[in-house]
Amino acid sequence: MASLSSTGIGSGLDVSTIVAKLVAAERAPTENRITRLETTTKAQISAFGSIKAALSGLESALKKLDGAGSLPGRKATVGTDAGFAASVDTKAALGIYSVTVDALATAHKLQSAAAAKDTQIGNGTLTIQVGTGDSFDITIEPGKGTLNDIRSAINAQGAGKGVSATIVRGDAGDVLVLSSTKTGSEGAMTITSSGGDGGLSVLNTSGGTLTVAAAAQDAQVTVDGISRTVSSNHITDMIDGVTLDLTKAKPGESFSLEVTSDPSTLKASMLSVVSAYNTALSAIRTQSAAGGEGAVAGALSGDSMTRGIQQSLRNAIGGSYSDLAEMGFKTAVDGSLSLDGAKFDAAMAADPGKIKAVFGEEGSLGKGMRDMLHNYLGDQGTLTDRTKGLNDRLKSATQQRTDLDARMSRVEAAYLRQFTALDTMMAKMQSTSNYLAQQLGQISNSK
Repeated sequence: MASLSSTGIGSGLDVSTIVAKLVAAERAPTENRITRLETTTKAQISAFGSIKAALSGLESALKKLDGAGSLPGRKATVGTDAGFAASVDTKAALGIYSVTVDALATAHKLQSAAAAKDTQIGNGTLTIQVGTGDSFDITIEPGKGTLNDIRSAINAQGAGKGVSATIVRGDAGDVLVLSSTKTGSEGAMTITSSGGDGGLSVLNTSGGTLTVAAAAQDAQVTVDGISRTVSSNHITDMIDGVTLDLTKAKPGESFSLEVTSDPSTLKASMLSVVSAYNTALSAIRTQSAAGGEGAVAGALSGDSMTRGIQQSLRNAIGGSYSDLAEMGFKTAVDGSLSLDGAKFDAAMAADPGKIKAVFGEEGSLGKGMRDMLHNYLGDQGTLTDRTKGLNDRLKSATQQRTDLDARMSRVEAAYLRQFTALDTMMAKMQSTSNYLAQQLGQISNSK
């Protein structure tokens, strides 16, 4: 801002205060307009953000019904103490299976002969292979060949490679226990030694003193007379859509596995859709509220876009209301949805494919609703464009404020120049007045 030194000397006026008030008065209308524009625009951006978030929630709820998500789920029921557990997805065929767990998969476990804590077993290299995987070497340095040292070397150098080692201390001394992290034949361990002093040969799986604490046994299971041998107790591909987890071997004993329809998953999805739809309507109502009589107007009061979105949502529901009513859906006066659980269950029992026909990706309601939401929320959607326009308006307001600051600096400088000139002229007039008064006084005294 411009400034003036010692203003008012000639005129006696408080020039700085006068100029400040003149500039403030000239600035106020434009600044108030910019402030109102910024406040309104920020409120509208926030309001559209709330609506966009609510509509995105509805879009996400509908997306859960894509593909098999709009079909009834499946439920697995297993006979008591069957020796296995089962989980199913929508790919599983309805029906009853007879399952026998003949053997569980077990992990290969080896143990050494007992030795005193400080006994040096030997040094050199242990080469370990798990199943058909790549072998790896464990280096045992001279003087570091106790069973405790060997245990530590295996766990450090073979970390993540399928073998773990521990020490079990018994009456006869320390015993090195090696366990495969994989079950079945795929986890069978092979150990050979080389180099060093030869003492590590006692840990060879062939010709050494290692004994088998647990065999590398594969699981064996029979479903409807069809046998399967696998290395894991977790079987995902024997029956389409069914995962079996074997827990106990019961050779010769068959137990039932029943796969039935489970509409509860669909009900949960439908309740999510209802909640998301009602949230969207509520957000639109709040942000577009008219106000008056003590009520606060929404930031988008009178906005045609919000009215259009609300009407589109309600029209979509209204267009499929007959189908929705058959499934237990109800609408309130304000347009919000609710679901009659008992009526929904009955409708699903009568027609399990009804949800897919209505809410699926190509459903009578689902397709149009998805397309509509995409038109609002997509990268080129109307809500996206509207928000971009508001952000551009906010940037423009910021620039207008910068321009106003610059213009007011020029105005202030102009006022100060004018008052400087006035102050100088007043000073000269005062000097002339004093001079004339002095001369007149002298004339009067001379008479």
